[in-house]
Amino acid sequence: MAEDANCRTTTGTQEFYPGESASETYDSTFHNSVAVPQGLYDGGFIPQGLAYWNNWDGTTEDVLLISAYHSSSDGASAIWGIALSGPRRGQSLGHMLIPNTHAGGIVVTGGHVYVSGEGSVKYWSTATVHAELAGSNTNNVIQPKGTQDIAGKGSFLGLGGGEGTTLWTGDFSETSHESMWQYSTSSSGALTYTGKKRWVPSKTQGMAVVGDKYIFSTSYGRDNRSNVWVRPTSYETDITDGTAFCMRAPSMMEGLAYGNSDGNEHVWALYESGAEPYVSDPTTLNKIKNIHWAGGAEMAGLYGLGD
Repeated sequence: MAEDANCRTTTGTQEFYPGESASETYDSTFHNSVAVPQGLYDGGFIPQGLAYWNNWDGTTEDVLLISAYHSSSDGASAIWGIALSGPRRGQSLGHMLIPNTHAGGIVVTGGHVYVSGEGSVKYWSTATVHAELAGSNTNNVIQPKGTQDIAGKGSFLGLGGGEGTTLWTGDFSETSHESMWQYSTSSSGALTYTGKKRWVPSKTQGMAVVGDKYIFSTSYGRDNRSNVWVRPTSYETDITDGTAFCMRAPSMMEGLAYGNSDGNEHVWALYESGAEPYVSDPTTLNKIKNIHWAGGAEMAGLYGLGD
């Protein structure tokens, strides 16, 4: 795609992830955060979506949730939790098994946890997810409170930003720009299309809203680097080189999440390259087992800088 040629590609010297530098800009903007739970990898799961959950247990502990599908075609998918702050920082909270889905995106909003895939969104109350992650991590598959068809494939999810509780869900395409659609949430968990539809770059795997900017992660293939895009939320036209900032990122970037943990606004990025079969494949460029973070204001401020 023409858009890829104009990303910041100058490589740097980095020490916080395996493999060659993706770009000097990425290496100076992102940093290591908590590790993806080893149990996720050992259990044969492939991480896809990432969500931030502020003060999940009524104290000061924040968590990140990962949605993951199983490498076997018929295995149950799962929601995994990781403590992000407090004395348990970095510790795995284990998993909650969910019905089989690609689990391309996950968000926490309006008292519910949403997971997308195959043209629908499944949702559970936050109370249910909390109880399962805080409990004994059984191998019981927890059925959703509800399942709702949505526009598009549900390849990714992201929080809507701004006022109210909304989320975005959109499509992945290897070759062309696609769309995402905004939905409002209700107290029951049901979704209502707001009428807002926006373009997304080709290969979009995750998105987040930071102030008045969209952040997109795009990737395809274990032997290709990813891209990170920053674009104003006011723009309704097609994605072009002139309306977005872009930088190269390590291979196989997936979901993004945004939130304020310990008073610091962060954008977190998830990679699937630490899972089998990618980590054992010599062609995988960057075999990353940690979540990465960047400052929220710093990410939003990249827009307007030259690619």
